[in-house]
Amino acid sequence: MKLVQIRKDTKIMLGIQTPQGIVDVSQEAAKRGISAPSNMLEAIQAGETGMTLLQELADGASCFTDDPFAPVVTGCEKILCIGLNYLQHAKECNLPIPPAPVLFNKFANALAADQDQIRLLPAYTEYDYEAELVAVIGKQARNIPVEKALDYVFGYTCGNDMSTRDLQFSRSNQWVLSKTFDGFAPVGPCIVTADCIDPNHLDISSHVNGELRQNSNTSDMIFSVAKIIADLSAHFTLMPGDLIFTGTPQGVMHGYPADQKNWLKPGDTVAVTIQDIGTLTNTMC
Repeated sequence: MKLVQIRKDTKIMLGIQTPQGIVDVSQEAAKRGISAPSNMLEAIQAGETGMTLLQELADGASCFTDDPFAPVVTGCEKILCIGLNYLQHAKECNLPIPPAPVLFNKFANALAADQDQIRLLPAYTEYDYEAELVAVIGKQARNIPVEKALDYVFGYTCGNDMSTRDLQFSRSNQWVLSKTFDGFAPVGPCIVTADCIDPNHLDISSHVNGELRQNSNTSDMIFSVAKIIADLSAHFTLMPGDLIFTGTPQGVMHGYPADQKNWLKPGDTVAVTIQDIGTLTNTMC
């Protein structure tokens, strides 16, 4: 199943992506006289019962919407990010292979939706893109073994871990500050539930203004999604709705030779595509 969030007047509401269009869950449920999750976090917390209900609403639905997308998850407790998690990306950056997942975080202000514009502050110039598979945690997880870790994933979406490289490396490796500007964690366009996805073998790419920049597969990950979840849950509790950006493949501008760097600028459009999920598109302003 593919789930989305939409902006409906002043509220963020749940939708279901179908071949016929986006089902407005609140309207469809009201039409049938039943209650249903109103947003993504409620859908995650509803578990299998909630998924069964949403599938029933999708079947034969007649209440569709063209409201704009919202970030696929809002109200989450944590936005976690893994750095240097693709073998070829570590090589292009001339950095050693990390012995364990490299963790940093973003904050809720960084969330953005598919088709949102993202503002680039004029104080900096080295803006970079990073196509990433994002795992959405489905239930509370603590000390989870690797072999059971994927059972705790609700679904997967596309993400773009945007960075300000001249800030990141000019102030003693400011990873968090340089990566959590407003809108610097776009996610979408949908969440594909975990039963439909094998996160270990997904093509992943990015285009900037139509030009292919990244082209890889999640099989190049140094630490799989399961290993990341096991490692994080050994240190703190993961909660339903938590987002985990799982790293980016080679082809980011930071890895280009100095005379070939073409940083993002206002007017540029970045499209992140992941197999079986879709394409997340954002324009810089």
